[in-house]
Amino acid sequence: MKLTTYARSLHDLNVLKDQGFEEVILEPKSLSRFGKLSRDEFVTLANRAKELGLRVLLEWDILMTQDVFTAKLKEVSDYVAHADAVRVQDPGAFGWIVRNTDRPLQFIAENGNHNLPALEGWVDLAKGRLERLILSIELSKTAIENYVQKLKVPCELLGMGRILLFYTPRPLLSALAPEKLSMNGEIAALGESEESPHKGFPIVENAHGTFMFHIKEFCLVDFAHELREMGLGFFRIDQRWDNQFLPEISGLVKNFNASQFEAFKEKYTQDLMRGFYLVNKTDVLFPKLKNSRLQKREGDYIGEVLEAEKGSHLAIMVKNPKGLKKTDLLKILHPKGEIFESKIYSLRNLSLEEVDSIAAGNLAIIQFVGGVWVKSQVFYQ
Repeated sequence: MKLTTYARSLHDLNVLKDQGFEEVILEPKSLSRFGKLSRDEFVTLANRAKELGLRVLLEWDILMTQDVFTAKLKEVSDYVAHADAVRVQDPGAFGWIVRNTDRPLQFIAENGNHNLPALEGWVDLAKGRLERLILSIELSKTAIENYVQKLKVPCELLGMGRILLFYTPRPLLSALAPEKLSMNGEIAALGESEESPHKGFPIVENAHGTFMFHIKEFCLVDFAHELREMGLGFFRIDQRWDNQFLPEISGLVKNFNASQFEAFKEKYTQDLMRGFYLVNKTDVLFPKLKNSRLQKREGDYIGEVLEAEKGSHLAIMVKNPKGLKKTDLLKILHPKGEIFESKIYSLRNLSLEEVDSIAAGNLAIIQFVGGVWVKSQVFYQ
C-alpha cells in the first residue's frame, strides 16, 4: 500500500521526498475544488516534483455545468501536458480525458457510485485507461475488502482528512459578509446546527462554491495495517489545511505504534472518527422506530407530545375520544422508558386560552414537565 497526498509549495515537495512518497497531487486553482495554484505555480511544482522523482497527478475535481466545462477546456490541455495522470470526478471531464488525451485516468467515486456494478461500469467506460478508483469513506470495512478484491484496478481511500458534508455552487458566506473575502476570493467560517447542539463545522467558500465539513476528521491510521492486508493500493493523507502533522501521520501509517498514536491524537487540532469503517449505522434507528413503548395506542392512552419547550410548555396531540380535562392526572412515558407523573396546572388551546377540557383531535398546551421529550406518550393515571 502506497501513500499519496497533496503539495502546495516547494517545501511540501521536499517533505514528501523525505517521507518516501512516490507521487504528489497538484491542484490548479481553476480546476480543483480547493486548489490554490496558479498556472505558473503549478508548472513550477510539477517540474520540481519530477526532478525529485515524484509522479505528478493533476486533480481536476470540480463539478461543472456545460458552460463551465467548455470554458475550462481552453486551459486543461496545458495542465495535462505537465501531469503524469489526471484525477476527475465529473463525468464530462472523465469522457474528455479518455477521448482527447493519452494520460492515465483516476476516477474519484467518493460522492456516489457506492455499489460494485457502478464502479465496474466506470472501469469499462475508461477502455483500459483507468489506473485507479478513489472509493467513498461511507463504505464499511467489509465492502472495501470486497471491492478491492473484485475490481480490476487499484483502489485508493482517504485515510486521514476532512469529511465533506455539504456542497453548493452558490456563494453562501460572502452573501452574508462580503467584507470577509480574502485577496484570493476565499472566505472561511465555523457553522452551527439548528437541530442539534453540534457546532464548529468548518465552512469554506471559494470560486467553485461553498463547502461544509464535519466537526471531526476521518482517520483510519490505526487500521492502515488492515487496509494493507486487504490489498488497498493507496492510502491518502489530506492535510491541506494544516500540513504540520504529515510526517508524523505517514510515520504512523508505515509503522503503527498505539502509544504514539494516542499521543498524536492528544495534540491534533481536531477530534477524529472512523465513520462507517467498522459498523454501518444506517439502520441503527430501526429498533427505536419499532419501540414497543411507542406503539401502545389503547386503554389509558391520551396522545403524544409533539413539542417540549423547556421552561414553557408541552404540546400534546389528544387522540383519546374522552379528550383531556384539567382535572386529569397524567402519566408520561419517555421513549427510553422513564415515567413521569404530573397534574395539569395549566390547560390551554391553540389560541392560548385557558380551558377546562380539550376534545380529541386537538392540540392541548400544558405546563412544561421536566425530562419529557418529543415523542413521549401520555396516559391517564
